[in-house]
This record gives sequence, structure tokens and C-alpha cells, in this order.
Amino acid sequence: MFSSAPRSLSALLFAAFIALVPACDQRSDDSGSADGTAAAQKPSLRPIKLQLNWVAEPEFGGFYAAQERGLFQSEGMAMEMVQGGPDVPTAQLVASGKVDFAIVAGTQAIELNEQGGDLVAIYAVFQSNPMGVMVHESSPHQSLMALWESDSTLSIQDGLADFKWLNARFPGGKRKIVPYTSNLAQFASQPTLASQCFVPSEPVALELQGIKTRVFLMNEAGFDPYNCVVVTTRGFLKENGDLCRRFVRASAAGWRAYLNDAGPTNQAMARLNPAMKIEAMDRGAVIQRPLIENDETKRIGLGGMRYARWEEMVNQSAELALIKKKPDPQSLFFWDTESGSAR
Repeated sequence: MFSSAPRSLSALLFAAFIALVPACDQRSDDSGSADGTAAAQKPSLRPIKLQLNWVAEPEFGGFYAAQERGLFQSEGMAMEMVQGGPDVPTAQLVASGKVDFAIVAGTQAIELNEQGGDLVAIYAVFQSNPMGVMVHESSPHQSLMALWESDSTLSIQDGLADFKWLNARFPGGKRKIVPYTSNLAQFASQPTLASQCFVPSEPVALELQGIKTRVFLMNEAGFDPYNCVVVTTRGFLKENGDLCRRFVRASAAGWRAYLNDAGPTNQAMARLNPAMKIEAMDRGAVIQRPLIENDETKRIGLGGMRYARWEEMVNQSAELALIKKKPDPQSLFFWDTESGSAR
């Protein structure tokens, strides 16, 4: 699914450094049976690690579905899904080679590359940004602009690109920023508090507690980067081009399975993350679907990425002074919009 279109990918650069490798290694065994015939060997599976940036939740459902259904295994990989959390440096783990793939925000990949990283995106789960700001249903504010230009108290990670964008876009008001702690009890007990959220997560959990919210999506303010993006290093991609192709193929098949029937995978994830009720996972899977699958993915495939979107992300990152120099968007991702398969 890595692009060969001139505006989506530098096909010449890609072809220059990626050589196809066998779908899986074969281990030879010279030992024979009693009649001298060689013993049949099964293909070996290559151990692979995917580092998540949060715990098992619907935003990773397609990857868990691929694992549960043996799709990674059928592509020659023994996949290990490593759960993350608020203090897990996913990008640094993949950059250092401690894991093969990691999940980051799209803008984070851009920033880290300028800081000396060497990351390239190969799969983007969310085509529309799932980051938002939630308020209680009783809140008088009816838009992000009204909220940001008020004197409200906001629980956010102020350093995130999303909220730097809102600060630049809506500079008025006397809003008060308090640290984001992911403490839903704090939000529930303060009817005037606004908080950042991941659309298929916190608002759903609160709804199941009987607390009604309204959510303002970041794309309402014109900030809509790819999110839940799988990255690897350029060196790994160069040396393991076909493995990356197989990873993307298995991931896309897993996401198709999850979008068609999330129930079995949610049951598996609930065992890994008992803090999130199965009802919340089922509801989250429904809510996030239009952010993952849209008319664009019907053309280029689930997880697909386009040059124009990365170009916009680069321009907005520069506008926010997150980067000093604009990189070539073609260098940040690989996707084949024509064949729908990695190359």
C-alpha cells in the first residue's frame, strides 16, 4: 500500500533501496528419517514487535484482530503487541530499534524527524483526527471557538500540537489550563470543566456512567492530521521492504475484520485491559468507524495516506513553529494508491 504515484511517493527512491525478500525464512534440516528422506520443515516465523502508545482499546482493534485471527502469522510473522501508556516513549523505542514498529501521532513523526529521528509512516488508522475536547452537556459553549475564547478551565496537555493549534487559532479569552490526568472522576465532578479526549474512549466511558457530554472534534478547527500512525525506521524499511508490505497487508485485513465484527476482538482486548468495560469497547468501535473508513479509504485502502495530507501536516507544523525546516512530504510516508499493497 506504499504509493508509487509521483505526488504520493517517490517511487524511484523506494525502488532504489527496497529489495523483495521471501515471505518467510526456511530453516534447513539435514537430519533425515529412517529411510533417508529429509524431514518436512515448517516455515519459520519472524518475531516482530509492535509498540502501542496506549493500552488495548478500540483504536488498536484492527491490529488485535489481525493477531487473534492469525493474519500476522499467515504473513510469516510472530507478532508481539506491546501495550503502552502515558509515559511510554513509543517513538524513541522504534527509533532505537528496540521494537520494529510503533504507533505515534502523525505530527509527532514530523517533529521527531527534525529532531534527528529517522521515522517513516507505513499505515494510518485514523483518516480523521480522533482528538477532541469534551464538555458537559450542560455547558453553554457550542463550538471550540466559543470554548477557547471563554474563561473556562481546560484539562489538556498544552504541549500537544492539537492544542497549540487551538491557542493560535483562537487567541482571545482568559481560559485556565490545568494538567490532563485522564481522571474521569475529576471531569465528572466538575460540571464546568472541559477536557481533552479521544473520541472513542473517554466520552463513551462517561456515557456508560450516565454522564452526558458533547465533543468538539479538532477537525472543526481545521486541524486534521493522520493519527494512530504506524512508523518504522527508514533503515528497517530498506532492509525489510517485503516484511513491511506483509505487515501492512495483515493490518489492513485485520482492520477490515474488526470493522465488520468488533465483538470477538473486543472480548480479547477487555481481558488485556479490564479497566475498560466491554460495553465501552463495543460502543467505541461504532463511534470511531467513520474516522477510520471513508470515501478515501475506499479508493486507496484502509490505512492509506496521501501526499496532500502530509503536505498539509508539514505546513501546519511549520506554522506552529513545531519545526524549523519543512521536510519533503514524500520522505515521510510510503503507500501504493494504485495496487493497494505494500511494495
